[in-house]
Formats: sequence, C-alpha cells, structure tokens
Amino acid sequence: MRPFDVLIIILLGLLFVLFAPIILLYLIYAYVRSRIDEWRFKRYLRANEGATFFAYTNKASSKRYVEENILPHLPIDTKVIHLGGKKGRVHMGGDLGLLAYVVSSMRETGGGFPYASKIVNGVLVTESMNDRLYSAIRRGLDAEQIDDRILRFYST
Repeated sequence: MRPFDVLIIILLGLLFVLFAPIILLYLIYAYVRSRIDEWRFKRYLRANEGATFFAYTNKASSKRYVEENILPHLPIDTKVIHLGGKKGRVHMGGDLGLLAYVVSSMRETGGGFPYASKIVNGVLVTESMNDRLYSAIRRGLDAEQIDDRILRFYST
C-alpha cells in the first residue's frame, strides 16, 4: 500500500467514528418516529370509522375527466385527496401527516390511481378505479358506471 492509500483509509475511519453517533441518533429517531406515526394512524382509523376517501392525481389524461364526471357525484362527506405535481405533492390541509398514511395505504392495494377508500373496523379498505376510469375515457363513455361502483363500494 502506498502512504496516500493509508492516509485515505485513516481519514475514512475518522469520519466514520465522527459521524457514527449522529447516524445512530438519527436511526433511533426515525424508528421512534415511525412507531409513533403508526400508532397515530391506527388511532386515526379507529376515530374516523366509516370515513370515505377518494384520491386522484394530476395525470393529464384523467384529471379533467375525474373533476368533471366523478367528483361532483361523490358523497358530500368524502375527503377528496388530490395528489398534484410531478413529485406527488399532497394538498390535504391540516391532516397532512395522517392522510399521507392514507395515501400510502392506498398505494399498497395496487391497480393505480384513482382510489376509493373507506375505514371499516379500524382498517382502511381500498379499491382502485384505474381500469374502469381509463376504459371509460378510451371508449368515450360517461362516468355513470364508475360513479355507481364507487357509491356501492362506499355503502357496503
């Protein structure tokens, strides 16, 4: 080994020793924070039993269709979650942290946006409307079948 290589290894070792406590503290903080957020989300689900949600994106091929044909027919108490921008910014007001968990849980369902969700027995139940939506858009159909499916989903 050349002396320069030894010096680099020593410097890397010193940097590791210097930053290890900071990294360890951050990892502990991240773990505790995630546990607290999970607990808050479960409490939110229990406290909001029966709540309904509808989430859609800014995707150019569907945004206008959703806003003109689906949103006006949703139940009045449905929380509409609009995910806008290329980075998926969430515009959800005061419940931002917990509703971000709602969106994350929706994505676990698969199928793609838009999603209809409801809270049943402290669990978020979600259904993707993606296939129905894009089928209606491609065929030039009205949204009556999608609206009916969403209302049936919310009522069962």
